[in-house]
Amino acid sequence: MRPTFSRKRFPELGNDLPRFDPRRLIPLSLRRKFNQRFGHPDIFKYFESDSDWTPPAGEFGELYANHSGRLIMKWVHYLPIYDQLFERYRSGMPGSSPNRPIRMLEIGVLSGGSLELWRTYFGPEATIFGIDIDPACAAYDTPENPVRIGSQDDPEFLTRVVAEMGGIDIVLDDGSHIAKHQRASLDILLPLLNEGGIYVVEDTQTAYWESYGGGLRRRGQIVEVAKTMVDGLNKWAYRGRIGKRAKLASTEIGSITFFDSIVAFRKATRIAPATRITGGSEQERRSWLPTYRQT
Repeated sequence: MRPTFSRKRFPELGNDLPRFDPRRLIPLSLRRKFNQRFGHPDIFKYFESDSDWTPPAGEFGELYANHSGRLIMKWVHYLPIYDQLFERYRSGMPGSSPNRPIRMLEIGVLSGGSLELWRTYFGPEATIFGIDIDPACAAYDTPENPVRIGSQDDPEFLTRVVAEMGGIDIVLDDGSHIAKHQRASLDILLPLLNEGGIYVVEDTQTAYWESYGGGLRRRGQIVEVAKTMVDGLNKWAYRGRIGKRAKLASTEIGSITFFDSIVAFRKATRIAPATRITGGSEQERRSWLPTYRQT
């Protein structure tokens, strides 16, 4: 008889229970130790639906607390992070001339509530699209917040949506949270992001969960991908080969910011680093220059 999974033994898999997995060959006591150290916690203990709560300070938190439209589910500590990342885009795309409204793509529609909230946050002139692989999400397609059905790892689909939008300034990946899907979306959309735009991956706690293709320091999960791109940011400081994502970071990424369960990539053409010496006497300034620069 072929062994089957137990939901009690593998709660991280939910209803997606395969018929067999090599992990079943590992003793249950040892699996429990592994899960305690490297698995995900009992995630549902963090879920709350109490309507009597005080949001964190900030515009987005206030809007979230007063939202009365379709359902939204966000981690509370994200709310001030959104203000920190997106406030500068509310009055239009920075650096655009003439100033124009932003173009935002949200990966993952769920119940359509977050599209409504982003519309409130960015205003009526913004272009805001949502994509989802679930055909049921087509029910949330509206002229104000268009929804397109397709996979976040489909290059043809994504490029078609970006073309329909007229370009992208903001991407928020709240899709499957599966490592290979996050990598695919990043590889397709980050090069298409406009100068000065921002690419945000949220719920990166799943990068540490095996059932999402993750694990602590596991190669290919999105947090580790972002870490390798940090090496690209600093490429001018060392010699050595780097991968394609780090190479992109060395020329087109201005910053990579890590938060609890969020990673944000800011698009900006890099300029060659340089130091300038100011103040002091001419002799002091010259003393700081390398010998070959003093000739």
